[in-house]
Parts: sequence; C-alpha cells; structure tokens
Amino acid sequence: MQADGDMFPSDWSPPPVEFLKPRALLADSGAPAQRQAGTAGPRGLRRLAHQLPEESKQEPQDPDPLGGLASLEEPFWSTAGTSPKAAAPRVDNASGDSECYVNSLDYLLQEKRAGAAIWSPLASLQAADQVCLLTPGSPASCFARKLVERFSVSQQVIPAVHPGETVFLPRHHPLPCILDCSHLKPQSRLEELFLSSPPAQQLSFLRSGLLSSLYLPSGLRPVPLLRWLFQLLTWPPETSLGAFGLLWDLSVDGLFRPSDADTSLWCPSLQEVTAAFHRLGTHSPALQPPGPLQHDGSELKSEASLSQTEQQDTPQETALDSSLSYICKFLMLCVLAQPGAYTDGSLLGLIELLCRAGLDVGLRLLPKTDLQQLLLLLLDSIQEWPGKLRQLCCALSRASDHHHNLLALVQLFLDVTPRSRWVLLHLCLP
Repeated sequence: MQADGDMFPSDWSPPPVEFLKPRALLADSGAPAQRQAGTAGPRGLRRLAHQLPEESKQEPQDPDPLGGLASLEEPFWSTAGTSPKAAAPRVDNASGDSECYVNSLDYLLQEKRAGAAIWSPLASLQAADQVCLLTPGSPASCFARKLVERFSVSQQVIPAVHPGETVFLPRHHPLPCILDCSHLKPQSRLEELFLSSPPAQQLSFLRSGLLSSLYLPSGLRPVPLLRWLFQLLTWPPETSLGAFGLLWDLSVDGLFRPSDADTSLWCPSLQEVTAAFHRLGTHSPALQPPGPLQHDGSELKSEASLSQTEQQDTPQETALDSSLSYICKFLMLCVLAQPGAYTDGSLLGLIELLCRAGLDVGLRLLPKTDLQQLLLLLLDSIQEWPGKLRQLCCALSRASDHHHNLLALVQLFLDVTPRSRWVLLHLCLP
C-alpha cells in the first residue's frame, strides 16, 4: 500500500477489473468474499483465493456466469425499447439473486398461443368482410363491383401472327411485258420469226419450248431477251415458271462458256427490280420505281385475256410467293457470280425493298427461305462495313409503324453470320 508521504506506490499490482466478475458477487453485499475484496485491495484478493474453497461449501455458486456480460447489454437493449429479459421468463436460482434465459418447447408454445390470440380477431374480421363481399346486393359487394369496373384493364394479348402491311394489291391481270427488238439482229429464220411476232405469240414460243431450242444451243444471250424474261417473272406461275427456267439456263450456261467467249452475267439493276415489284402490285411510294414505267406498246386484248385466265386458276398469294421466290433466286445467282455488280447504295436499297415486301399481309403465313438467304448474301456483299450499318438500321426501322411488324422484320435476318448478328443487335436496341 502507498504511505501518506510517499510519491510512488509500493504495490504495483493491477487494479481489480470489476466488470469481468460475475454479477452475483458484485450484487451480494453480504458475502464475506466481496467485502474482503473491496476493502483488502490486491493483497486481500490473494487471501481470498485461499478462503473461497472453504466458503464454497456453505454458499452455492451463481448459475449465471454471464450475468456480468448481460449487465453490459442493458444500455443497448434499453435504447431499442425492448430487452431480452422482458421477452424471456425469469427463473431464479437457488439463492434467488440471479436470472437467466429459458428457451424451451413450453415457452415457444406459449408464444404461439399468444400470437394466435392477437391475430384471431383480425382473421375473423377479414372472413366477415369476405362474406359481405360475396353476399349479393350488400353495400360492400356493390362497392367492390364498382371499384373493379372502374379500375379494370383489358389484357392486350399479342397475336401469334403479325398484322402485316398492305404492300401488294391484287391485280386482275399482270402488266404487259414488251420485248425490245430494236437493237437485235436475227441470226436465223426462227429467231427472225420470233422477234417479228406479236407479244402473245412470243409467249407461245416460250411455253412451247421453242425459245430454249433457239438460244441455248447457239450460246446467244441478248440482254433485251434476258430483261424480258426477268419481267415475265411477275406473271402467273404458268408463265413465270418457264421464264425463270430459261433465264436461269441462259445465265448459268454463259458462266461455263470458254474463256474467249463473253462470260459476263446480266444482273438487273435496283430500278429494274423495283419495277418488277411494281408489276406485282406494289402501291407504296417507297416501293415505286424512280422513273415512270416505259412501255413500247399497249397490251393486246389476247394477251390480257390469256393472263386473266391464268390468274383465275392460281390464288393471288401463291402466285405472288412464286414470283418473289424466282426473283430472289435469280438475285442470289447474280450476287454470287458477280460480286461487284451492285454498289453499297444499291445493296442497301435491295435489302430495304425486300424487307418491306416480306411484310405483306398475304405472305405472313408463308415461308420466306429464299428471301432470308438473299438477305444474308446482300449483307455480306457490302464493302463499307460497318459504315453502312447505321444507315441500314435507320431505313429498316421506318419499314412499319407497328411494333409486331418490326419484330417480324427482325426475324427475317437469320442469326448465322457475324453481319446478321450485328444487324439483329442494332435493330433490337431502342
């Protein structure tokens, strides 16, 4: 201990740490061990260590060794307004001076019964409200019905098929196709007869197969004849089938000619393709050819009557689908055989033209395999890529005002090439 006149203490023992002791020892002021520890100081604690075994025989120990820690938690629980002591029942020990938490099955059942007693009146009120709502003519049911009628919203169900656009109008007969013979010189008597015949008889040459016998063996491929055959692709299947067969044979035959011969392939321009779509019945200004259609003569009555007979035998949708299929197949041959035949501007125009045509109402339920394959080839043929991607997406986004039609337009591009994935990604962006 420190004397009155000493500057430094003679006992350097650490001070007692009171908050680590059990609360029972601190709270029981009558225990001799506590009184001695509080008055004797550090040296008294050492004497207390020898006395505790003897006194433990007379006094029971505190069963709550964490009582001191629980006292530290009281300020925290007091700020929240609740205390774990208030939530749990108090159980006194043998000496009656300590408490602990009890988590038993009986206590859990007691809590459940107390909660059920609280919520049972609310459940009964809710059941009573439901009975009132179900009772016809009651004020509650009338109010509920008016509330539902006022705030009810009809579900907008998206149809399985897009509405489509009216791109092609039905025609009673196709537009006339005139063969320009002004710059052609006949090489044989049969060719001279063909060139000098009227349009109706020229069509009979095509249907009978005489035209194939005339030009295939000779290797002649006059451009006016190829252009005339391409125009006939817009006619009913009875005529367009023979025209496509001869056009395909003449074009492919020219590609396999000897090197000294002319192997260039004639490819229709963007204006000629647009004119072919106009012959199919397009009425949209975006699908009209840039200039007026030029005809070298008026349609003969015999040709008109013949085309009307063919039109009656074939449904409009089937004839339209066949013509578009022939046009797409021939354009695929042109793109593959002549890679530089179309500029980037012409390719973008062809893509927009084909996508708009694919949204026609009559073609919604028909497969578009040829159209989808042609779109892939046109995308891969663009030289300035991806510089033209933004221009292409802006043009396609104006193809329709209906979101479901735009979704069908996006589905025309198959996810099989990197460029088609780019188009799909940019078209799907808002």
